[in-house]
Amino acid sequence: MSEEYDSDSESSSYSIFWPALILLIGLVGWSGYHVWAQNQQRNVFHDQFMAAMPSINQAKVVQDRYVALMKDLIQTAGKDQYAAGIVKDAEAAGMLRVQPAADTNSTSTPAAPTPPAAPATP
Repeated sequence: MSEEYDSDSESSSYSIFWPALILLIGLVGWSGYHVWAQNQQRNVFHDQFMAAMPSINQAKVVQDRYVALMKDLIQTAGKDQYAAGIVKDAEAAGMLRVQPAADTNSTSTPAAPTPPAAPATP
């Protein structure tokens, strides 16, 4: 039999070092790439958020002015029939939510919440 097919030769010893090293380098490189990509994406989102800050601040100012206008309109609705009509139309359109006039400064304890309905048994 020829020497190249001899199973007892010293060349048939197998070392796990090189495949394990290649696998470890691949995993470290893959993880490093993902960390880098996440940081890049976070930086892009941060830049977009910072660029949107003027618009966000302006929207908050507009919202505060709208709320103040609606409060004034609701107060005026008690005295003026035209303002009451506007409030009624805005409430019907869903643009405004008016709480019913109730005693909000009451010292009594609030009612207990209703328990959820029991599931139907088959």
